[in-house]
Amino acid sequence: MVGKGSRMLYVIVAWMFPAALLVQVLFVGLSLFSGQAFWDLHSTFGHLIALLPMLLVCLSYLGRLPSPAKRLAWLVLGVCLLQTEGFATIRDAVPLLAAFHPVLALILFALALSIAMRARPVVQAAVATPPTAEHYAAV
Repeated sequence: MVGKGSRMLYVIVAWMFPAALLVQVLFVGLSLFSGQAFWDLHSTFGHLIALLPMLLVCLSYLGRLPSPAKRLAWLVLGVCLLQTEGFATIRDAVPLLAAFHPVLALILFALALSIAMRARPVVQAAVATPPTAEHYAAV
């Protein structure tokens, strides 16, 4: 039951992450075009949504998803951490490198959307379970 519930939750979180990234872009747009500062909200929300890729990695193992799905979840987590803790924090020290922050956001969105679009077929695929003692007793 844990595996099935984890796989269902994986699909939900997989779609929540790209949606949350769109909200992040909205906060930037509000800051740029409304005349009001939403940068603190953008920063706080960015750190908060970094929990979603961490959850995807955990759920991919709990749901016993195939190795490619696990690797993709790890890749998204790595890019997300690089985005939130790397490029966002070097803004003052190395502005030329920090300028890649929006470029990395596009890459992260593409990866997140890729995971979301693959999530349902991946979790619906049969999960390979190791043979049990009853299996060996029947042989």
